[in-house]
Amino acid sequence: MMERNEIEKIIPHRPPFLWIDRVEELEPGIRCVAWLTVDAENPIFAGHFPARPILPGVLLIEAVAQTAAVMMGSATPTGTMSSALLAAVTRFKFFKPVLPGTQLRIETAKLTQAGTMACIEGTVSALGEKVASGELSVVSGR
Repeated sequence: MMERNEIEKIIPHRPPFLWIDRVEELEPGIRCVAWLTVDAENPIFAGHFPARPILPGVLLIEAVAQTAAVMMGSATPTGTMSSALLAAVTRFKFFKPVLPGTQLRIETAKLTQAGTMACIEGTVSALGEKVASGELSVVSGR
């Protein structure tokens, strides 16, 4: 298990833009399972949407990207992923809205890698039900 302070040693994200709370499973460079409890007090819900607050889909993609960065960064010689950038989002689909207070399970797996570019599969689920999934491409060393 990896807590937030250990996550922060691998990726450069910090609150309020750190979108994973802990890592439960990690196979460096291969797969990662992280968790996020969606904070009901997050100011984003004041505007998205006041009458029916839901977490924006782009933040689910960001949570997958950060989980992928932990997965890939943990496999580097330095154990960090400070220079990785999101290069592409492919076939991402959203199946259910994510409400404040929801606990999310974020799973990533590396599909392919060519040089500094990696293609990552990501799935986000809540209470065992898939809420979003798709693929990301990340590039390191840019």
